[in-house]
Order: sequence, then C-alpha cells, then structure tokens
Amino acid sequence: MFHRNPAICSAELDGEICLFHPESAQYINLNATGSAIWTLLDAPQGRDWLVSQLLDRFDVREAACGEETDGFLSEALKWGVLLEATA
Repeated sequence: MFHRNPAICSAELDGEICLFHPESAQYINLNATGSAIWTLLDAPQGRDWLVSQLLDRFDVREAACGEETDGFLSEALKWGVLLEATA
C-alpha cells in the first residue's frame, strides 16, 4: 500500500500537481500520469488498484501502464513524497 507523505504540500497548477518537499526545500512538478497517481492516493492504495484506475483513464497498454506506475512509485519513494505502508 502506498500513501502520500503528510509533510508534502501539493497544489494543482494548470491541470498538473506541483509538490513542495519542506525538508529538502524542493519543488517537484508531476506530469499527467504522476498527477493522476497523486490524486488517486487521497487514501492508501495498492499498486494493482492504481494500475487498474489508470487503465480506465488513459489509452495505454497494460504492460506499459504497469511499468510507468512502477517507475513513478519507485521515484516518489526515493523523493520521499510517497510512503509505503508495511503490513
């Protein structure tokens, strides 16, 4: 399960999400896919659920969607903007 880091500030600008990480004082602009994932994570969700939701929103092959989602989740965890719940 993935969820937003509650310390991260976010705002929508021109249809995309801009994040501010206060600990690093960095801004991160998300593309359309990243913005969709951020929006979907208003509550903790699993990777497979995210992929299914993105497939409904975008005209993309399932394999490509999974790869892009995995890439975003991995980077977002490194940036510290998302957190992974441990069971």
